[in-house]
Amino acid sequence: MLAPSHAVVCSQDQHDELMRHVRLGRLFELMEWVEAGQPTLCPDFEKPKSKQSTIREAIDTGNHSMVRFLWEQCWQRPWEIDGIVARAIYDGSAPACEIAKYLMRQGLTADDVCASAVFETHDDELILMALENGLCVRAPDGFASALSGTGHSKHLIRLYRELRDRYPDLVTEGLLALREAVEKEKVRAIALLTWAGVDPLQKIPYDPYEETGPSDDPDDDPCLSSALDEVRIGEKARDILKALKVELTEDLWFQFIEQAGWLEIERFPEVYHWIRNPDDVIAANPQRAAKVTTAILKHLEGWGASWKEEPRQRKKLEVCEYLAWLGVPMFMTGSDYDVRQIRKGFSKAGDTRLAVRLLWLIHEKGDKAQKARLKEIVRTPKLQSLVRQHDRYLLRDLGLGPKRETNFKVSKKDRAWQMDTYKPPTVCEKPAKERSAKKPKEPELPPPVYYPPPASPPPVRRGYWNRYSHFHR
Repeated sequence: MLAPSHAVVCSQDQHDELMRHVRLGRLFELMEWVEAGQPTLCPDFEKPKSKQSTIREAIDTGNHSMVRFLWEQCWQRPWEIDGIVARAIYDGSAPACEIAKYLMRQGLTADDVCASAVFETHDDELILMALENGLCVRAPDGFASALSGTGHSKHLIRLYRELRDRYPDLVTEGLLALREAVEKEKVRAIALLTWAGVDPLQKIPYDPYEETGPSDDPDDDPCLSSALDEVRIGEKARDILKALKVELTEDLWFQFIEQAGWLEIERFPEVYHWIRNPDDVIAANPQRAAKVTTAILKHLEGWGASWKEEPRQRKKLEVCEYLAWLGVPMFMTGSDYDVRQIRKGFSKAGDTRLAVRLLWLIHEKGDKAQKARLKEIVRTPKLQSLVRQHDRYLLRDLGLGPKRETNFKVSKKDRAWQMDTYKPPTVCEKPAKERSAKKPKEPELPPPVYYPPPASPPPVRRGYWNRYSHFHR
C-alpha cells in the first residue's frame, strides 16, 4: 500500500468516476487512470462510509485482481484499511478468503475477527495463517462455537486432531464442545468428538471464559464439570454413554441410579438394569445404596403441587421399599436439614398407607442404629398421628406415644403387615422390551372388472315451441 502523505486528493467527480470503475470491474480503465497520473486518494469525508472506499468496494465484489491493484498502485486512507481482513473473512466466500489471505501476506492482521468466522470458512491455509498471527480460539465465539455452527463438520474435526498439540486452547474448546453436545443430546457430534480424542472425563470450569484469580478460600474454587457429568437420564442416555466410550462401572452406575431416583423416577427400572445382577450389587454395597435412598427420600415431597406428583411419589416409596427389603440401610445422613426434608416428605405423602408400610419395613429389617434413626424421624406429633392410622403398634415398638400404647401387648395377627407373608413391590423388575407392532396385512382386492362401454345414445332432433306452448319434435 502506498502511503497517502503527499498524495493528491480526488475531487468529488473524480472519486465518483473511480468508484464507477471499481463497481463495474473496469480494471484496465483503472490502470489507464493511474498511468495518466489521475489522483486516487478519496476526499476527506466528514462521515466516511464503506461505500465511499474503493478497496472496500472491491472486497465486497470479490474482485481479487482489483484489490491487488488498488493495494499496490493506489492511495488509501487509514479508515479504509482498518478491518478489511475481517470484512473479507466474514463474507465467507471463496474469493473473499483468497483476498483475506493476500492481505494477511501484506502484513495485515486478523485481530478484530472472531475465531468461529475463520474456522467456518473451512479454508486450511487461511486458518493456519490466522493461528500463526495469534488468533484467539478460546472465546465465546471461538472454536467450540464454530463446531456447533457447522454441525460438527468432519473438516473441523480433522483440523482439531492435527492442531490440538500445537495450540492447547483447542483442547479446552474441544472439551467445551463435547460437554455442550452432551447437554443437547447430539449423539453423532459426541461420537465424532470422542473419535477426535476429546476426553469425556477431563473436567473444566463451568464457565471457562471467566477470568478468576487465585484465592485462598476453598469456597471460591470454580465449579468443574466434565462431559460425563452432564449426561442426564433420558431416552438417549445409553446411546450417549456408548458414544462417549465410557465403561459403565459400579461407581458410575450408582451415580446414575441416584440421579434417576430423585429426578427421573419413571426411568428407575430401566437404569437399575443397566448393570448385570443389580440386586447382588446393591447387597454388596449397602453404604453406596444408602446414598441412593437418602437422595430419593430427601426429594419425596416433589417439586410442587401437581397431579403428576402423587404417582411419582408413590413410585419413590415403592423403590425405597424394595431397596429396604434388600437390606439397604435408610436415613444414612448426618445433616439436620436432610432429616427435616425426609420428615416433611413423609408428612405430606399422598399414599399414607404406603408410607407407613415403608416405615414398618425399615423397622423390621434394620439394626439398632437404624431403629434409632427411624425413631428420630417419627418423633413429631404429625408423623405419629399418620403412623397410628395404619399401624399403631409401630409406635409401641419404637417406644413412642402414650404409655398405655407402649405397655400394650399385641399378637402378630393384629399387625397390618407381617414378614412371613410380606412380598416386596415389583417396581424394580426389568421392563419388557417394546416390540414394534406389525402392521396388519391389507386385504387383497379383487381384480378390477372392465365392462364394455355403453352404446352411444341415438341423435336427438331439436324440438320447438309453438304459439300454444306445445313442444313439437
